[in-house]
Amino acid sequence: MLTLIGVLTAALIVWAALPGQPGAFPRIAVICAVAGGLSSLAQLALAGAPRSDDPVLSATERMIARLATGIQAIPWAEVMTIAVLVLEVQHRVRAWHTGLLGVALLGYLLAVHLVETGARASVLRSQLPLLAAGLGLLGLAVGAAAVPMFPLGSGSAAVRVIAVAAAVAAGVLVVPVWLRRQRER
Repeated sequence: MLTLIGVLTAALIVWAALPGQPGAFPRIAVICAVAGGLSSLAQLALAGAPRSDDPVLSATERMIARLATGIQAIPWAEVMTIAVLVLEVQHRVRAWHTGLLGVALLGYLLAVHLVETGARASVLRSQLPLLAAGLGLLGLAVGAAAVPMFPLGSGSAAVRVIAVAAAVAAGVLVVPVWLRRQRER
């Protein structure tokens, strides 16, 4: 799973960074994204490292344990996500490009969460209605961003009607889950 997350991390950074933009700010964002991605992978790899206060550790093991504790103190996956989003914002409007990036970021964050917690993918089964609603809204956002590219006419009105219907459908999916959680508390 760690290899898959590594490939997804590299793909996310490259997808958001290309085509490269001139200037210092995009370079800093790329550096932050790469550092966040590598540190996130290190954080996941060192998740099972022993604690630095364990008395049976040698000096080298204690140093590695301190390094692991320092790396794990910062939410690196979120740092990389923010840097990737900053890189994406610097490009001209490309609705489909941003939509695919959103789906890939969701997959990345879910995979990192599963590895961090040691849970199986079946844990997310109860979240499927919410994930489906979020992906549906992402698809609508991509469609709405693409509307100005189409000629004027009934197409934009049709997209608006579909967007409203999808928002209602998302609400219908989310409200039962939310009510069930309220009853469980």
